[in-house]
Amino acid sequence: MRRYMLPRFAALAALTLGAGIHGTATASDAKLLSYGRHLSGECSACHRIDGVDNGIPSIVGWDPEAFVATLTFYRNGKRTNPAMVSVAQSLDDAQFKALAAYFGSLPKPKLAPKKK
Repeated sequence: MRRYMLPRFAALAALTLGAGIHGTATASDAKLLSYGRHLSGECSACHRIDGVDNGIPSIVGWDPEAFVATLTFYRNGKRTNPAMVSVAQSLDDAQFKALAAYFGSLPKPKLAPKKK
């Protein structure tokens, strides 16, 4: 990619993927978000991307630090869901961070009113 295109790419990424983890988009943030979106397919097979909790908790809009901490708990055995342990043990720290950035950049769904 040519150097003069990096600012354009970062601006486009900010518009399409969110403003990055801390509210300002950089080429580095855009790359991290793109990588996280690429990796998210396995997650969204169970955790719905629309944020609906269908018995499997939503991970959309999570704080990135909490996201990484939770995956770390599964990786080191402090949490024991077999599917999540398998996933967490197959990912490295950079992948944790990318997934955390991506899911953290997605807006939390609005809660539907409770049925009476």
